[in-house]
Amino acid sequence: MENFKIPKIETRLEVKNEANNETAELYLYGAIRQAYWWDDEEDVISAKRVRNALKELKGKDVNVHINSGGGDVFESITICNLFKQHDGDINIYIDGLAGSGASIVAMAGKKIYMPSNTMMMIHKAWTYAAGNADELRKVANDLDKIDSAVKASYKSRFVGNDEELEALLKEESWLTAEECLAFGLCDEILEQKREEEAPENSIKQTLFNKYNKNISANTPKVEEGKPTLFNAFKKQNLGGND
Repeated sequence: MENFKIPKIETRLEVKNEANNETAELYLYGAIRQAYWWDDEEDVISAKRVRNALKELKGKDVNVHINSGGGDVFESITICNLFKQHDGDINIYIDGLAGSGASIVAMAGKKIYMPSNTMMMIHKAWTYAAGNADELRKVANDLDKIDSAVKASYKSRFVGNDEELEALLKEESWLTAEECLAFGLCDEILEQKREEEAPENSIKQTLFNKYNKNISANTPKVEEGKPTLFNAFKKQNLGGND
């Protein structure tokens, strides 16, 4: 595993379910794992919490928003399968990062959407271990089996062959939205929407809007049929015609 520390994401599992809307929103932000006895259950994203949330959304389509570095592999696989068993459409939106186990969860989407500045990370299973040589060999063998389960989570979408998928997992691959689209791991790249109006307290935008009108009004118009400077230089330098 590369020596790269995934920034901690504040845990948030939130449901937005309006009675007059056929589609609900579910936000999965933070670590994916079971709650330990010393935990506040609200501090983790667990399969249990996801299952309880889906009970409230029976029959509804759900847009699942993900920003997570991942966590426990089997908890992630369970959440993925819970989404697949839901009686409405599950569409996945990667809001920031779908790393490790969170990328497995994302594979449950009927459609997976990624803005151009988001990422997905996939890798082989890893763990901490201690013991004698026999025990450590067993841990390695167990990880090989777990890797088979991890690989199976991506196979239905990945456009390449098994060897190519294994190579990406072995490398611990950080994938851009464009790369995910090429590999079949997402369906569409979403461009960020620009706000049409600046915040009310933005003095810079207010002054720009005010004086930009004057600039536009005073800008001389090119007479129809007269070549612009760009076209004139283009014709001169390239020998082309307008």
